[in-house]
Amino acid sequence: MHLKYNCLACLYNQAFRAVKVNGFDDEVATKALKESAKIISKLDMNQTPPEAAAIIYPKISKIAKKEDLYREKKIESTKKAKKLIKKVLPKLKKVDIVDEALRLGVAGNVIDFATEYSFDLEKELESVFEAKFAIDDKKLFKDRLKSSKSLMVIGDNVGEHLFDKEMIKIFLDFNPNLKVYYVTRGKPIINDVTKKDALKIGLDKIARVVDSGVDTPGFLLNRENQKTKELFEKVDLILAKGMGNFECMESIKDDRIFLLFKVKCDVVASKIGKNIGDLICLQGHL
Repeated sequence: MHLKYNCLACLYNQAFRAVKVNGFDDEVATKALKESAKIISKLDMNQTPPEAAAIIYPKISKIAKKEDLYREKKIESTKKAKKLIKKVLPKLKKVDIVDEALRLGVAGNVIDFATEYSFDLEKELESVFEAKFAIDDKKLFKDRLKSSKSLMVIGDNVGEHLFDKEMIKIFLDFNPNLKVYYVTRGKPIINDVTKKDALKIGLDKIARVVDSGVDTPGFLLNRENQKTKELFEKVDLILAKGMGNFECMESIKDDRIFLLFKVKCDVVASKIGKNIGDLICLQGHL
């Protein structure tokens, strides 16, 4: 998905939020925002929003001399997610476990510091198990999952990764012969999950955690390392979570791919013809 004019304002607002979250002094904040504005003014509109973000955030990091700009926020999100998961797991009805697992996974997708709209995770968990999906290919995913020997889950945000862990556990209950690979970003960017983040919560106990090498907040096939490229080509099924992954993968014609996310952006809402707040489970491409 290519950049649109409103993405430019969104990217600047992301830079502004990063500055505010970190409490930079006036000198650092001003320099970071001026440099971000310069970058945005020269962006190639034929690239994806995550590609643009991967230019801006490292520049802010370099100016601030802080590699992981959202380190503290990621810790905070993880703590909150742990508390809420303990409350929600006993409420699972276990009637259609794959459907519930996907709903659990998409509920965690509201934890995002790079979007223009924000949602309350606790309220989301109260309604997600009854909510309708605006695009609903969950049944198709379940059918594929039943016969698959391998699944690649492409992660999105920290905090959300705790929901991913519970989701994967349910997938393994449904298909005990499944081999799961959990793919992370190659370096810290926004609050996206890295291999280090995944290992901290023990995701390696239920899945093979793979550092993709991708430096953008979305999975781009031309940026992954060779190991991930080979893995992507051979797995039976792929579940990519979050809008960043949608923005990078929506044009790929591959029916192994399912895109699971909550719409949190006007550009994406317009792209798919749906509304802000809608839940999406989309097979393949538009």
